[in-house]
Amino acid sequence: MKQPEDRNTWLERLNPLRRTPQPVRPAPASYRAPSRENRKALTTWQDAAAVKQLKHLAAELGVTQQALIAEGINAVLAKYGKPTVAT
Repeated sequence: MKQPEDRNTWLERLNPLRRTPQPVRPAPASYRAPSRENRKALTTWQDAAAVKQLKHLAAELGVTQQALIAEGINAVLAKYGKPTVAT
């Protein structure tokens, strides 16, 4: 015998047609990789030449661009007498 389909799927399709639409269920919490726990993204705008050099240097040294950027952040922090915490 055929399994019945989830009836909530069909009811949600009819929701826009109701006189008083039912609230849509909140989306499930998004997945975050364990390696990104307690981390924040940092975006900067750089000249294309600088980005290209960073990519080449990372490949030449066999390290990630993130590791090189963390090294640079730590250098700036040390310069101003702050603890080096970037990883």
